[in-house]
Amino acid sequence: MRILYNAVFIIFGIFYLPYFLVTGRYKYGISDRFGFLPENVKAICSKQKIIWVHAVSVGEAKVAGILAPLLRKAFPSYTLLFSTVTHTGNKIARLAAAENEGVFYLPFDISFITDRVVNLVKPEIFISTETELWPNLIYSLYKSGARLVLTNGRISNRSYPRYKKCKFFISKLLEKFSLVLMQSSQDAARIISLGAPEEKVFVTGNLKFDIPLVDCDSKRAELREKLNLSEKEILIVAGSTHRGEEEDIINCFVKLEKEYNNIRLLIAPRHIERAQEIENLLSKYGFKSMKVSLLNLQSDCPESLDFARDKLRQGETCSLKPILILDTMGELKSMYSASDIVFVGKSLVKKGGQNPIEPASLGKPIIFGRYMFNFQDAVKIFLENNAGIEVEDRKGLYSAVKFLLDNPEERKKLGANAREAIGKSSGASQKTIDLIIK
Repeated sequence: MRILYNAVFIIFGIFYLPYFLVTGRYKYGISDRFGFLPENVKAICSKQKIIWVHAVSVGEAKVAGILAPLLRKAFPSYTLLFSTVTHTGNKIARLAAAENEGVFYLPFDISFITDRVVNLVKPEIFISTETELWPNLIYSLYKSGARLVLTNGRISNRSYPRYKKCKFFISKLLEKFSLVLMQSSQDAARIISLGAPEEKVFVTGNLKFDIPLVDCDSKRAELREKLNLSEKEILIVAGSTHRGEEEDIINCFVKLEKEYNNIRLLIAPRHIERAQEIENLLSKYGFKSMKVSLLNLQSDCPESLDFARDKLRQGETCSLKPILILDTMGELKSMYSASDIVFVGKSLVKKGGQNPIEPASLGKPIIFGRYMFNFQDAVKIFLENNAGIEVEDRKGLYSAVKFLLDNPEERKKLGANAREAIGKSSGASQKTIDLIIK
């Protein structure tokens, strides 16, 4: 079975090699991916007992960051290692890792590579955040004697039928886990139906609700000054947007800016390499734009910063100042802090949505499209607690934003409800740690 899977994986890799080369998707950490881990990671593994925490991308890496301090406290004699698939996730994982811990890219799922890495790391516990099932990696870990834990697991309406088609194969992988911790009772029922041993499956809730609740008001003034926003201006942040919906957002803004002279827009694409594409799209609609990187207060070139701010003050083609584009990593939460209204992206297109919990945790009124199937439990909680607005399309987005612009008290109420809903839904991280210890 492993030989056949290896062959399929390698053929797939060769077939998609041109795509990977053009997009640069795997240009980072290529030696890690072939099983040649960084020297500091190898040094850690040679001396310490290891808990290996795997996170695919940004969202999962943030979950790993929530679990990390609890794992250190529960297992003081162990050292944490973090792996990711994406470069953006790797950056977040490095923020979560302590000074004596390591971060590397997940190796390609080919048996001789995963065997090599597992024999080098020798983890006693392997923790996968969300439903990540890499067959060769799971087999290598299980064969080594490591205990496998699936945390924050979920199975969406979209992925469940696909999993069912290969139930025989999936069940063999799930049997090798010591613990399978799911976000909801529906997720638990689905993974049991796919072959996970019922006695190993527990419902813990969504770890993302355990995001620390912080007071963003203290930084709001500083951030808005950086963005050259007055306190009278209302900032709408479209966060983690996806190709196909930015045009809807811009069309909505075109209508709104004819009615309100104090609104501003910031678009934060899910993939920052699309910043130029969005700049071109805005130009097509007659808008000036400004990349946030040019406004970085840490800039070593004050002249560039002055130039950027002068440009930002110009409104040559419309009545408003230029639309902002977030083209820097790790600053979306800051932009949410500076915002007054948040649209959660990847939800006006059939892509499953992005995490609405982060802006909600800051007490911001959130709007999202109907395609939030990757966060259906979180959306249900927000809607039941009058803590978010779901819209069908660009017309619905326009109506929702207009309603919040016309009703500042509703903006405040919606944000407060969102923050309260998160507080009521937290606690998954402690349940997770208790079960791992047990």
